[in-house]
Amino acid sequence: MSIMISHCRRYWKQLSTGTKLIALCLICIWVLSKAFIVMCKWSEGPSYQPCVEYIDHMCAEFSRHRISGNLCTELCHNTSAERFHCEHNSSGEKKVIVYIKDEDTKLVLKSGAYTSWDSVAKNYTSIKTLRPLVLSKDSLVEKLYSKFRQYFLNNETFGRFVSHLDVNSHNVLSAAVSGELLLQQDEYITSMNYQSKEVVPGLRGVCGNFYVSDYTPTDGALLTNRPGAGWPWRSVGEWKNRRTVAIRLLELAERLDNNDLLLCDVKGDNFGVLEDGKIAVLDSDTLFTRTVLGDVLKEDTCSSDSDCSFWDCHGTCDQKSWKCSTSLANTNFQMICSKIFRHDPSNGYHGILEDVPAKWQTTIWKEIRYCKRWRLSIKKSRNHLYNLRKALLHDQILG
Repeated sequence: MSIMISHCRRYWKQLSTGTKLIALCLICIWVLSKAFIVMCKWSEGPSYQPCVEYIDHMCAEFSRHRISGNLCTELCHNTSAERFHCEHNSSGEKKVIVYIKDEDTKLVLKSGAYTSWDSVAKNYTSIKTLRPLVLSKDSLVEKLYSKFRQYFLNNETFGRFVSHLDVNSHNVLSAAVSGELLLQQDEYITSMNYQSKEVVPGLRGVCGNFYVSDYTPTDGALLTNRPGAGWPWRSVGEWKNRRTVAIRLLELAERLDNNDLLLCDVKGDNFGVLEDGKIAVLDSDTLFTRTVLGDVLKEDTCSSDSDCSFWDCHGTCDQKSWKCSTSLANTNFQMICSKIFRHDPSNGYHGILEDVPAKWQTTIWKEIRYCKRWRLSIKKSRNHLYNLRKALLHDQILG
């Protein structure tokens, strides 16, 4: 993925200004047309048909022993339309499906662009006979280990990946194909690697190219650019909710820092609330380690720092070599602070810490004014994070 991102960035820089403007206009037209189609569909009420088609296809593949997974049997036991709600079903893009398991439980199925079964299965087919290789469970695990161990942080995580495939003596080929389909998806790999770090929703298992995680709704305070969000802020209860959300986001930023992770796409609907109240990242394919992101950026030439940005993650331009440096100019605290806490076009200009009780305005503003300061050190950024959380927690104690 990092190579593809680097190529795209380099190609974009080579375009003339006029070509870039034309491309941006075309993108705007495409986005508006998509929005119009979505609004039309909303006006017609919910449609379950596309979701059923995806689920039917998945279960048909499972019944033909072409895919496997620890959740296939459960998901394919009852495929009634009312149980599956599509959140995104554009052809060739990531599919997000909410699965209503029962009255108290919702799960989320996700899958990226689907690679054909045959193109993956050929990796486990004899070149001479064109028939599936005769593999035992142990030999398959060894093959997967040698090929994919590098994707995982440790052997324990790789072991969970194998358990998700539900490998047995009758489904070795289908497990191999399912494993490769899953490992083509960065979000699945990131979710697997950071399950124990409380930065992503819990992962329940898989079926073929779909992986299943806990349903984590977004807190209303983070959707301030949506109708009915309640702007301007007025009630005491409403402030308490925003304060709690801000504290939880600061705790998430600290967990991300502790795992050397950067969230490069910061927006309200990219955060979900776990059962214990903690906030997690929903779209984890925008999570990168500092090392990986630095390696992506250093491939680019630059004339200023602005040429070394990747979404909300900002790099720096080395003015001796005129190449992007591996060091980064902002932190998780700064990104969350500037995009969520303060007024910003991306949040509808409704920063959740802009309008606060008078007694805390000076203290809070003292910390969040550093949101957009360029090249703020990690140490100083953490100090502002701790001070802001301390002020918010103190207000919480006082009620």
